[in-house]
Amino acid sequence: MGTVSESVPFSELIQHPRETTLRLDEAETLRLVRRNQPDLMLATVERAERDAEVFDITTRLLVGIIAQEPSREVLRSSLMGVFAWTRFLPADEVDEFLTELVDVARASAEIRNLRPVAQVVVEWQHTAEIHADAELYRRLTREHSTEDDFEPVEVPIEPGEEDE
Repeated sequence: MGTVSESVPFSELIQHPRETTLRLDEAETLRLVRRNQPDLMLATVERAERDAEVFDITTRLLVGIIAQEPSREVLRSSLMGVFAWTRFLPADEVDEFLTELVDVARASAEIRNLRPVAQVVVEWQHTAEIHADAELYRRLTREHSTEDDFEPVEVPIEPGEEDE
């Protein structure tokens, strides 16, 4: 195989489907660029199955390594090597992130859906962002009193609803 990915306008797939899909012989994926919409990715089933298998193997390998019970320091250090932002998390939360990441990755590998893994990473990254900002952390974790103003909030209007 040639390149890993190639970009083509979505209209090219519509206008020349056979010629466009034949490009998958040279590129492993085709990025279909669309105007005003998210791009799409076109790949062969073989590629998708191979990627899922690699994810499954990687997950099982990670679970196997953790089952050997390496020291928490080794696990934290490894995690920080992959996710530098974990340096902002307290040690117990790094451990919690690692546990959740492995558990969700195992379940995701079984159903061949990576979205839950990405969601776990995003959520923990946001948690690290809060810990990295002392003022934000203070505001979000402070005790609330009865004097705090928690008045009703207007329901946001969806774009285009105001015209109705």
